[in-house]
Parts: sequence; C-alpha cells; structure tokens
Amino acid sequence: MLLAALLAACGMVPPEPETREAKEVYLLYNIVLVMGLVVFVGVEGFIVYAIVRYRRRDDRLPTQMHGNNLIELVWTAIPTVIVLVLFVLSTLTLTSISTRAANPGVTIEVTGFQWQWTFHYLDGDGDAANDVSVTGSPATPPVMVVPVGEPIRLILRSADVIHSFYVPAFLVKRDVIPLGEGAPNELEFTVSDPGTYAGQCAEFCGLLHARMTFSVEGVTPAEYDAWFAAAQSGATPGPTPSPGSAVVKLSADQIAFDTHALEAPADQPFTLEFTNNETVPHNVAIYDGEKELFRGDILSTAGVISYTVEGLPPGEYTFICNIHPVPDMTGTLTVR
Repeated sequence: MLLAALLAACGMVPPEPETREAKEVYLLYNIVLVMGLVVFVGVEGFIVYAIVRYRRRDDRLPTQMHGNNLIELVWTAIPTVIVLVLFVLSTLTLTSISTRAANPGVTIEVTGFQWQWTFHYLDGDGDAANDVSVTGSPATPPVMVVPVGEPIRLILRSADVIHSFYVPAFLVKRDVIPLGEGAPNELEFTVSDPGTYAGQCAEFCGLLHARMTFSVEGVTPAEYDAWFAAAQSGATPGPTPSPGSAVVKLSADQIAFDTHALEAPADQPFTLEFTNNETVPHNVAIYDGEKELFRGDILSTAGVISYTVEGLPPGEYTFICNIHPVPDMTGTLTVR
C-alpha cells in the first residue's frame, strides 16, 4: 500500500505557476517541503539510531538516563524556530499576494451559476450598450481573455449556490458566494506568460458540476486591445494570424477530424486554420500529456476559424476537440 501511494505521488506532476502570485506561493510550498523533509529525516534518523544502538539484549540493560536539560532545550528550541520562520514567511507571502493594485489593468465581474460562468468586463464608461460579457454553457465553456503583465481583478458572485473559482496553474481557489449572503469575494492576479490555462468549479454544485469549466487566455496587451475592441463592436473576436507564419490546416466532419497527424515548425508561432464542415460545435486544443498548451475558440456552426498558436519546442503533442474528446477527434501534432 505504501509503495502504491509513493508511485501515485510520483505520477502527480504539479502545474507550473503562471502568475506572479502563484510563483510566490510555489516558493513558499517548496520551503515548507524542504523544512518538513529535514524534520522527517532528522526524527526518523534518531528513531533508527535508537533502534539499532539500544536494541534489546538478554545480558544487560542500556545505561539509564533521567533528564537532560540540554536535550530538552534543543528539542524545544528547534521546532519553535521552525514555526516562527514559517509564520514570518507565510505572513510575508500572504501580504504580498493580497495587496490590491490601485488601478488594475482589467476588472471583471465573474458570476457563477448552475452550471457555467459569465465574465462581465467593466470598462468604466457607464454605457451598458458596449459592455463585453462572455457567457458559457456546459457544451461551450467560456474563455476569459486577459492581458499578460497587468493586474487582473475579479469580483466573484454566484447567482444560486456556492461555487468555487479554481485555476490550477494559478495555485488559487476562491469561493463564489451567492448574492445576499455577504460581500463578494475578490481575486487579483497577474499572468506572467501568454497561454491558455484551464479552470473549473471546485465546489460540488449539482448535477453538471463536472461540466462547469472555463479557461483563461493570456495574450499580449496589443492582442487584448484588439480582442476587446472587436468584442465591443459585436464581432466574434479571434486571434490574428502572425504575418509569414506557417499555416497548418485541419477540418472536421461527421464528428471526426480529416487527419490524425499534423506537423508544425518548432519554436515559432504558427496559424492553425480549422474548418468545421457541419453544424455541430467543434474546436481544437493542444496538450502536452495532461497539460493544456492551447485551447481554440469553439466554432458552433459550419465555417472557418484561424487560431494563432505560440511556438512550441520540438516534440510530439496531442490535438483534440474539447467538445468531442473521442478517438476520431484526436491526433498527434509533431513539432520539428
């Protein structure tokens, strides 16, 4: 049983921290882990030494000692120092990640409901006609587009029961409280690198709790401004293909991709041109094992959409339709 637990733990790869706050928390986790290992090894070492050194013999008893002031002082002082160090480091980290920016780059009202999310961008102009709201459904989870390098403030509310806003790569989970049951929770973070980060509700909230997912897409400030302007104008914003980038084509029909093998150049952005030949919603996402590297917007009807994918290092990746994760809509992307 112990071996099985160790093997299971070895197979659990924690996500890379992708926000400034997550990196601080991750550093604190590692410090606590190292200190815990030092204590564990020390305690177990003394236990093993005592078992070997003073193992039972029939001819004599070990020398009996009654009280040792130095030992008492040492094993009281060591845990006291450890607790004080952890207290100070934890306080500094929590204070740092809880500090609110005076002027966040983007403020978004997040409303959780059974069983999806609405992201309402507050532009501060007082005109509700040009507000940008993104609402998802269990079949088409919403995408929260945010600029990298700028503080993002979320105001979290629930329209019904308690939910929980959770993004593993951000090392954060925040409860979403129903209206009328207290002030809304707030969360502030700064995404470090462009990319798509999967999120979900982490509080069991009913029948379709497992489908209450979303994603956060970090883009450059210029790309965010273009996306926001397109969204305000009522257009369906999509990524802009990079000039001169390689174009990889993929299509879907009868809930199947036309190919299960794609190739793309390494370490440079490329355009993934996806054609949906049916009225069934599809998209394309790229994974490295369990880690989602890219998730394209859902094309809900027949048409063509162009995704811009950030450069990937050489290797083999999996591409898949998030809506229909079946063998016919899964393939291998070879980057070289």
